[in-house]
Amino acid sequence: MDPPNSKSTKAEKVNDSTEVTIGDGRNAPADFETAIAATGYGRFNYILLLVAMPCCMTTVFETTTMSYVLPSAECDLNLSLADKGILNAITYTGMISSAFLWGFLSDTYGRKRLLVVGFLLDSTFNVLCALSQNMVAIMVFKFMGGFVICGPFAVLMAYLSEFHSLQHRSRVMIVLGVFYSAANMLLPALAWLIIPQPWNLMVGDGLLELHSWQIFLAVSCLPGVLSGVSVMFLPESPKFLMSKGRNEQALAIFRRLHTINIGDRQAFPISELVDELRQDLPVSGKQPAAGKDDHRSAGGASEGFRQLGVMFRKPHLKNACLVYGIQFGILLGLNTFRLWVPQLFTIIEEFEHDQHQWDIGGTQATLCDMLAYKVNKTEQLQQQWLERDVSRALHGPDPVAMEPLDDVLRCTATTEGRVYLYSLIIGCVGIGAYAVTTVMINSIGNRNLLAYGLLLAGSCGTALYWARSSLVTLILSSCYITICSIASTALVGAVVAMFPTSMRTMVVSLTMMFGRTGSIIGNVVFPYLMALGCLPPFIMIGAIVIVVAMVSRLLPRTVKKPLQ
Repeated sequence: MDPPNSKSTKAEKVNDSTEVTIGDGRNAPADFETAIAATGYGRFNYILLLVAMPCCMTTVFETTTMSYVLPSAECDLNLSLADKGILNAITYTGMISSAFLWGFLSDTYGRKRLLVVGFLLDSTFNVLCALSQNMVAIMVFKFMGGFVICGPFAVLMAYLSEFHSLQHRSRVMIVLGVFYSAANMLLPALAWLIIPQPWNLMVGDGLLELHSWQIFLAVSCLPGVLSGVSVMFLPESPKFLMSKGRNEQALAIFRRLHTINIGDRQAFPISELVDELRQDLPVSGKQPAAGKDDHRSAGGASEGFRQLGVMFRKPHLKNACLVYGIQFGILLGLNTFRLWVPQLFTIIEEFEHDQHQWDIGGTQATLCDMLAYKVNKTEQLQQQWLERDVSRALHGPDPVAMEPLDDVLRCTATTEGRVYLYSLIIGCVGIGAYAVTTVMINSIGNRNLLAYGLLLAGSCGTALYWARSSLVTLILSSCYITICSIASTALVGAVVAMFPTSMRTMVVSLTMMFGRTGSIIGNVVFPYLMALGCLPPFIMIGAIVIVVAMVSRLLPRTVKKPLQ
């Protein structure tokens, strides 16, 4: 933006960075895109991505650990398929309950502080969850973990985008996807290492009984601790500071980034930043007093509602509704299937084991046959557990009275290594796909990636109905999960460019809130669809993604679009 009295401007290149000058040779105020480009790309960006790795792991661990725990905890907690669906969904319930809160807190009070507090609190709730002895306690602490982790997830996306120029912004969002895939690969490796172990620790004279799956939950909190401590040493987002009128602080950060990336060989070519508060004021408005925050930081709740009101008015209404609907559909399919994949392969392993031991079923059993067998077996176990509880209530814990029931109660946790190996393979496929997408994202474009990628993913999800072997199931599962994950990441990257700074984190939060609502609905409904038959669950995860692929064609193009 030109200063009020300037008559002519011109742009010149200085060390591959754009510098704006006015007619008499003095530097004109530079906007954010000019300033962040002038800092270059180097050591600081690599450090930032290094810190982002445990941050991404924390988010994945929070939402995914239960899916690896449930097959092993089934016997300890007497879980039905519906209980497993609820435990998979409870974290997302906590997330959507805090989406609005974290969004306006970040846009009002800054990114860094909320990242630190969020990650450390999440680690605390993970430890408490690991110490829990029943399903209700686990649900409470997983809900609180979801409530807390929602903030760091949305804030991290905005925070990283605001430290990268146009040239690298879309690519960085995909790099985050690589980290998420790496976390999805690390988690089953960690589960494989810990959960099959015959660990059973008694603490406090039997007050606490810790199994291997609880130790796995405790270990999974370590990335959160590392994330919270690491972010303490990073600066606040300069874009956020500019949006609050704190240009001197923002300029100091730009100079610091320039020094880290380029060194002291050259001075930072920008000496003044555009006053974004003045840009937002009406022509007849008064300049805000120096050193004071604008009206946007005047009040927390009122500011949040103001942002929400702006979001649902033109020109943002159409894009907001499209983004929310698309993310709802993507995560309904993705997180429903992704969180049931360990259980799905456990069902396959359990069926093959029982088939060998009891000579059940035919040699050409389909995935549908295996699912039907698991549903029936779980219902029988639930009935026997109910009869056991009734007998104990009537007769007390009498071994003689319980002997007939103990003969038929057979619940054996499945911890075969192949269950975790399949998830490892899916994670490896995801890393490779994200690496390719990172290189090609600017050529493909976010919109094309969503439309054509989701169409392929939906076809793979529906084709699972006809799967007749573990290999085919693994291939189709890998394609479905990987493509949907990339599409979800690309959508969030598009959101960053579609909305202005003052509402960016809010929109990302609400986008994920709608997606997590889909995750809750999918995980709760999925076991009931399994009880109805084999076709309904696979129709659900396939058809919804195909519909979303068609709708995504309505999104605007966002590759290399400047931040507002």
